[in-house]
Amino acid sequence: MTSTKQALAAFVMLSALLLSSCGKQETNTNSKKIQLVDVRIDILKPSRLVDAIQVAGTVKASEDANLSPEEGGVVKEWRAKKGQTVKKGDLIIILRDEVIKAGYDAANAQYKMAELNLEKQQKVFDEQGISELQMKNLEYSRDAAKANTDLMKARWERTQIRAPFDGIVDNIVPNEGDFAPPGMPVARVVNTSTIKIQADIPEMYSGSVAVGAAAVITFDALPGDTLRGRVNFVGSTVSSANRALQVEIVVANPYLKIKSEMVAKARIIRGTKPNALLVSENIVQLVDRDRTIVYVENNGKAEERRLKLGGRQGIMVEVLEGLNAGDHLIVSGYQKVINGTPVIVTQ
Repeated sequence: MTSTKQALAAFVMLSALLLSSCGKQETNTNSKKIQLVDVRIDILKPSRLVDAIQVAGTVKASEDANLSPEEGGVVKEWRAKKGQTVKKGDLIIILRDEVIKAGYDAANAQYKMAELNLEKQQKVFDEQGISELQMKNLEYSRDAAKANTDLMKARWERTQIRAPFDGIVDNIVPNEGDFAPPGMPVARVVNTSTIKIQADIPEMYSGSVAVGAAAVITFDALPGDTLRGRVNFVGSTVSSANRALQVEIVVANPYLKIKSEMVAKARIIRGTKPNALLVSENIVQLVDRDRTIVYVENNGKAEERRLKLGGRQGIMVEVLEGLNAGDHLIVSGYQKVINGTPVIVTQ
């Protein structure tokens, strides 16, 4: 009986030792298992790049003038109404001109009399009936009368305010019979057959935008309209307030749908490439301030690639160095890997 108990105890101890050994072996085996990271890839293919800068701008009329009288006067008559189309030189407003017109008529009559007197005395001078000094005095009198006539005519013409260019009368201020002070705007004429988009571009792009660059313009107020224009002005100085450079884009507006002071969005084209490698800026990582990287899948492992970037197209950036066509670019799961991490590609 005693021997049986001893044999049973030995068997229990041996079983415990065997189980303990198996547990340790299984733990060591599990510790050697490698955890794979699930990633999703895109195979890089060349595509067309339209390198553009997108900026917000404000619409300005190509010509815009506030008209004001040089000499004050009472409004006598409006010849053009608000909203009316006018041609260059068309009469818009006439001020009371009776007094000035009478002064001009008097000055013109004096000039004609001096001119006639000079012609009559010329024959007498030719016959040596008067001296050269008397003849010069008559000539100077005629010239003075002519200058006075021109002065009065200029003052009279200032009572007639005319359109300085083709356009539309956008606003009129005084009514007929009201006094129009000198230098105060009484009418506004705008020409929007051609418009200008004034915009600011960041300082970092100031060297890559030149006069003549193409631009595509859209408007939030007119979602169905897209216009094309060209840069006709690039500023020579960068604003210290916003570190930006002003540019102007000229755009045709044949249907006059685009109004002055509307908000516009402009894509200024810096260049195009037919075969560029583009990646989303969302997967590009900036490391150590001067190192821009992405990861590619290569033989089941994540491989770090350092990039040199070029132009932009929306959220896509051009890769100049670091990637090649056909590379397996990791676009999902890249946050969990480092160089050499084993990966498994999933759909």
